[in-house]
Amino acid sequence: MNSSLSPASRVRGRKQTSFARPKTKVSKTTRTFRGRKGACVTTAGIDTKRDVVLVLGCLDRTAQCSAEQLSMNEKSQGARVVSVFPAQAFEGIKNPLDAMAKELVYPNEKVIDAMNEIEYVEVVSDESKEFQKALPNVTAVIIADEFAPNMLKSTENVISLIKDNKLPKLKRVVGLSHIGIDRRDQDPYKMMNRKVFRGGAILDRWSDAEELIKATAPKGNPLEVKWTYTIVRVGDLRGNGPCSVVYGDAMLTLVDNAFDVRMQDVDMEPGDKFDGFTKRLSAACVMNRMLTSTKVSVLNQTFSLISVGPVPRDRRKGYDVAKGRSPPPIRDEEIDEAVQPKGEEEEQGSVEGAPVPT
Repeated sequence: MNSSLSPASRVRGRKQTSFARPKTKVSKTTRTFRGRKGACVTTAGIDTKRDVVLVLGCLDRTAQCSAEQLSMNEKSQGARVVSVFPAQAFEGIKNPLDAMAKELVYPNEKVIDAMNEIEYVEVVSDESKEFQKALPNVTAVIIADEFAPNMLKSTENVISLIKDNKLPKLKRVVGLSHIGIDRRDQDPYKMMNRKVFRGGAILDRWSDAEELIKATAPKGNPLEVKWTYTIVRVGDLRGNGPCSVVYGDAMLTLVDNAFDVRMQDVDMEPGDKFDGFTKRLSAACVMNRMLTSTKVSVLNQTFSLISVGPVPRDRRKGYDVAKGRSPPPIRDEEIDEAVQPKGEEEEQGSVEGAPVPT
């Protein structure tokens, strides 16, 4: 016997978080920069008074971290964030530890409560009226399911909404993917893509999700089309990040303490490169930055992302994720530096010096 919860009402009667805007004015992230050929191009990032960000896959840690960091980062703080959970997340089940118990238990109760406590974040079910009401105002979508079949399903749902014109204000789509898609015929990715694994040929599923986004995206100049995309390919995800949600399960918090503290930096390249792991919090921050960035070079692009380290000892001192002392998330400036095309800075900044006096 199942009993479901309304996302608007808390599991234990807790009221939903208020979404009142802060009194302090948040500056818009509109900037002007000079392209390779010297032409000035102005693009806008997140408008905190207008934009609504839809985050899918919120049963997974990466999406949870993404929603939390959107509410905290200075470039997106104040924007409405709609955190989407599958309807099953609100359902009660029989107690697996007590067959005689009549009271239902809610496995996702702590996660939902923790997400509702984050300012500007609204928790909804993907089958709720609240979800449908939010769609006409959505301007950006982050699809961050960590399991490939779930990612493909979420992508199919988003594309269906786009084709049905239920996302009329959409400007950006950012999707999570996995490195190795272009190297599926090589080890170790050939082994990873075997159909005998749970989900079957997971790299094929990641690829299907990517191709669905690319095929649906409007063709033409990224500055002139209705919406654009960015795909972030990551290695196997590790770490939990400082998101309050992780403390709902103390054991999971302890799993990757060393990785969270040691691997604070990232490396990024266009296409399908690298072998390694990626920190969940860093993946979330990079996906968020793809929304707030004003760089045209990130539009309609695919990037590979891995965590690198260990960082110097002085950057590790005093941190212990298990005790609530987490290193700070990677800064936007560091992400911009990582995503900067190699040699572009030198190309734009090189100036011939004056001739030596004789």
